[in-house]
Amino acid sequence: MNAAHRICVMGAGAIGTMVAARLALAGNEVTVVARGARLQDIAANGLRMRGADGTSHTVRVHARAAGDVEVQDIVFIALKSGDLPAALPDLLRLVGPRTLLVPLINGIPWWYRQPHAAAPITAVDPEGALAAAFDPQRVVGSVVFLTSALAADGAIDVRGAERLILGPAVSGEIAGTGTVAALFEDTPIEVRTVSDLRPELWAKVALNLATNPLSVVADATLEQQFHSPSLRPVVISALEEAIRLARAHGIEPSLTLEQMLEIGGRAGPFYTSMAQDYRRGTPLELGAICQSVFDLAEEAGVAMPVARLIHDLCRFRAGQG
Repeated sequence: MNAAHRICVMGAGAIGTMVAARLALAGNEVTVVARGARLQDIAANGLRMRGADGTSHTVRVHARAAGDVEVQDIVFIALKSGDLPAALPDLLRLVGPRTLLVPLINGIPWWYRQPHAAAPITAVDPEGALAAAFDPQRVVGSVVFLTSALAADGAIDVRGAERLILGPAVSGEIAGTGTVAALFEDTPIEVRTVSDLRPELWAKVALNLATNPLSVVADATLEQQFHSPSLRPVVISALEEAIRLARAHGIEPSLTLEQMLEIGGRAGPFYTSMAQDYRRGTPLELGAICQSVFDLAEEAGVAMPVARLIHDLCRFRAGQG
């Protein structure tokens, strides 16, 4: 239990709810920032979580609107990357000079170039406002391997292994990383800390790029994408393109192509977060998962024809272009 820390999770979708519920069940006092009907549901019914083994949990947390929360010690950001610039004023209300920020986000994060480069990741931080607002030494980056879905009744359904990889945005600055990792000691979420998160990040970026838009275009689960004779070659080509791009930027992904295929092959009949968003009719994270990668590809002069084609088809199907 870490009662001394003021812990906040901003965003109460599938990932935010899962992290908040796990921390609260371990004895931590947690505030969840949400809005509208979702805020009302959590205030009335708590966070509800169902496991693949048939177990279920309901846990009470402090459910608040952003304007009603004071400065926190640790803030988990569980919003869609595309929502972050608009949410910046609300985030700033939660953050003091010693607050640790833990973005639980897809794609290339806003802090990726920090502290060495001034140019923002324009697909997720168009004006550079996020990079300018937060001290990168107070940012604990994450690579999220949490499989869950927000059901129509407001509960989340948890499937598969629960893993987080944590590392500092500024490589080598590990003190804050250990503080965040300690919160999960009494939870089922397996946490690993690294001093340089970028190799881990690129492995997840490659998997997301290869599978999320394809899941919308082909209406395919992860199991189908990695096992279908029609889809598996497409996934392999997109993964190979992402690996080449990472290497062009001086990063060797932490997973080989074979390891990525092995992990994907074990994923089971589960739809990606992008496919879930498409079915709900909500905007897709094409900027974070795809365009941020394509921007880096243009900088490095790396061609990504397969990934771009899948992205364009997905964008058309979703009515976003």
